[in-house]
Amino acid sequence: MESVLVSGPAGKLETSLQAGSVDSLVIICHPHPHFGGSMDDRIVVALSESLNELGASVIRFNFRGVGRSEGRSEGDRAEVSDAAAIFDWASLRHPNHKIIICGYSFGASISYDLASKRCVGGIVLIAPPPIFLEKRSKSLKESLLILASRDQFVPVEPTESFFRDICDSIQLLEDDHFFTNTLDELLKTVRDFFKERFFGI
Repeated sequence: MESVLVSGPAGKLETSLQAGSVDSLVIICHPHPHFGGSMDDRIVVALSESLNELGASVIRFNFRGVGRSEGRSEGDRAEVSDAAAIFDWASLRHPNHKIIICGYSFGASISYDLASKRCVGGIVLIAPPPIFLEKRSKSLKESLLILASRDQFVPVEPTESFFRDICDSIQLLEDDHFFTNTLDELLKTVRDFFKERFFGI
């Protein structure tokens, strides 16, 4: 695992890169920094390890003001520019890789916004809160949305309706926002999506 400080719009961003064996790279965006979210979140770390085991290179990073990342956390659209900086850095470092964005909670909303600003190779959205979500005329190719049936923060029906014409696949797990009891099922759902769409397994 390689630790890097990547230049971002508000200062250096603490970044972790796990090299893989295939030409796919996944950038994972973490939950809300004002509620303890960081790149060391249990779901973010579990996703990173699981996808790296499949062969993908994986990047985790801290938004501004979190961990060793410089700047002050805004907790809003400003963090989209942090994710864009990581995407641009990864694109230059791995020009032949397909870059897939994955986000959990706040990080999923950031990922959705980033997909309108960069040419992503695919996207996985896990329990995206309805903050700054704007409807798009175009669907997202190679896209997976995962929701939790008893989510305390993300209303299932309106969120599913919002993304129905945007995401290729929508999966509902019987759990809360933190996937307390279904982490293994969550990881399997994501892995199966990657196997089918990106790895041809």
